Amino acid sequence: MLELELEQAALRHLQLDFGHRLAGEAIRRYRDRHRSGMMEATEAAFAELTNGGYPRLETRREGQTETLFALDSAGVARQAQDMSKGTRFQLYLALRAAAYAQLAGQGTCLPFFCDDIFETFDEDRTRAACRLMARIGRSGQAIYLTHHRHVVEIARETCGDAVRVHELDPARPA
Repeated sequence: MLELELEQAALRHLQLDFGHRLAGEAIRRYRDRHRSGMMEATEAAFAELTNGGYPRLETRREGQTETLFALDSAGVARQAQDMSKGTRFQLYLALRAAAYAQLAGQGTCLPFFCDDIFETFDEDRTRAACRLMARIGRSGQAIYLTHHRHVVEIARETCGDAVRVHELDPARPA
């Protein structure tokens, strides 16, 4: 009698455990197929900012948390800490730009500020970042602070009349 009860309890546990695992896998597959707009916008911006160096983003479950990975053009997955400082800054900018686009799409337009985030970008990636800022500027106000003259020149070259440069002279009183 006790053996029968134990067997039934074990079978019930296995059924519930198997069902839980199947449900979890179904949720993961659904999430992967129906990625959020934020993730898609971040992926597109990051691919643009890295000039195709990182064309895909994905999340992976590790225990109870999910970790963001960027897949390079060879398919190698990297976490942010495994990227160069400049590429990490590009991922940060892509995440911020995606969040801004989501807010703007909901009717909330706040100024988008960046303070010398392009300083570690090469010229091609700086051009891509300027194009991204110009797009943000079409739906709101994109403000970029820099003391690097070459960034100003790249912005003017890339965005033309869409750029307004305000030079501050620290020697002159405000």
